[in-house]
Amino acid sequence: MFIKNRLVTSIRALSSSFFNKGGTMPINKNKGSTYFRVGSQKQQILANYWGTGKTFTLEGLTDKLDAMSPGARVHEIREAGFNVKSKPIYTGEVGRPALEYSISRRRVFAY
Repeated sequence: MFIKNRLVTSIRALSSSFFNKGGTMPINKNKGSTYFRVGSQKQQILANYWGTGKTFTLEGLTDKLDAMSPGARVHEIREAGFNVKSKPIYTGEVGRPALEYSISRRRVFAY
């Protein structure tokens, strides 16, 4: 009797895990958390700009995320294989032009 109950319990556990009756798989709503820790500046950048078509500047990231060196975060995102595109925007000031960044949905390479 004991072995039969144990067998029925294990069959029930296996069948529920295979067929997932009445439940759904948990969906991770934190965009970019597969690649970076949730809440990190890199994950926040990916959550706001990855695949959305929105553009950002390093000055804007400094204001929005309170990051002291957002250029380093953009570099780390590039190193992780994301397609970070940049284009110059001319502000009328002398010197190096500011850059406007966007992150395409498709990754360049994966480790």
